[in-house]
Amino acid sequence: MIGTTEQKAVLVAARAVGPEPGGRTVNTPAPDLAAQDARGRPRTARAQSEVIARSDMTSGQLARRAKIIEEVIGLIAEVGADAVQMRDVAQRSGVALATLYRYFSSKENLLAAALEDWQKRLTRRILSGGGPSDSDPLPGVLDYLRRAQRAFYRNPEMTALMLQMMTCTDPEVKSAIDEMERTNVELFSRLLNGVAPEVIPSVSFGLNAALSGALAGLLAGRLSLDESLNHVEWVARVLLGDAQPHRGN
Repeated sequence: MIGTTEQKAVLVAARAVGPEPGGRTVNTPAPDLAAQDARGRPRTARAQSEVIARSDMTSGQLARRAKIIEEVIGLIAEVGADAVQMRDVAQRSGVALATLYRYFSSKENLLAAALEDWQKRLTRRILSGGGPSDSDPLPGVLDYLRRAQRAFYRNPEMTALMLQMMTCTDPEVKSAIDEMERTNVELFSRLLNGVAPEVIPSVSFGLNAALSGALAGLLAGRLSLDESLNHVEWVARVLLGDAQPHRGN
């Protein structure tokens, strides 16, 4: 099997010289293998452009990036993540396609950024209702889990994207997924106020597992919203009941 770039180059060079139907030998320009990415896909001039790091963006560029993400979130809701096209995103955002690739190296990178932004907005909305109770974290945790399930239930396309991205190994989306995980850790560290710090990671893991399983069931139609809410609440009550210190009378 031809696998490496060097092997491909030998094969392409061998095929670049060949006889025409009339017997005359012609030289056919070989494709530029340097213009292929690590997966062997053609690398266009715009894809070769260096992506601007978010930390290096000006205020104007950050505003443009935010507008692009806003349009992508809208497109995901309308047509689903799989049907989103970079050209459509550029048109709706009012930027050139080449400019879009200066902000996001690929469609996968763009979708991951949109999911990360949507999750942060959801977290801010949920936490804006007030801080957790100092005496009992359960009401705040249940409120978050209920509102999160309802939000994903109203946005099945975003639910599908989240479940897909959480199992994605593409390095282009890893930074966005890592940032989402950090947001999740901060969220539960705040909600689980009063729980022993050494068990918070385990409780958070259990709550996230219950939530992800419920969302997968909702998306597949195996669970109704009421069933999802009830199952996740039961898990939360069991986990927090075991995690909290037992107070005497």
